[in-house]
Amino acid sequence: MGQLPPLTYLVECSESALQDLELKSLSLAAQCSKRAKAEMEQAIAHRETAGVCRFLLEHRSELIDLAKLVADNKQRLLMFAERKSA
Repeated sequence: MGQLPPLTYLVECSESALQDLELKSLSLAAQCSKRAKAEMEQAIAHRETAGVCRFLLEHRSELIDLAKLVADNKQRLLMFAERKSA
């Protein structure tokens, strides 16, 4: 981690050296912020995945039953449509 240089160094630095240190510090801060944002976005994506998994685990049997019901109704509709067109 970056640390603040000793105060004696900062006081004795030339204006040019202080400007360079300022720009370097701002650049490093921006890079850290960018990495932190990427890490936060990745953490959020992992939490979303975990949430979907938890939902599926808690409602698995109901979802399977519903899928079977939908498939059965779709089959009935197809049979009905075939009879009407025949």
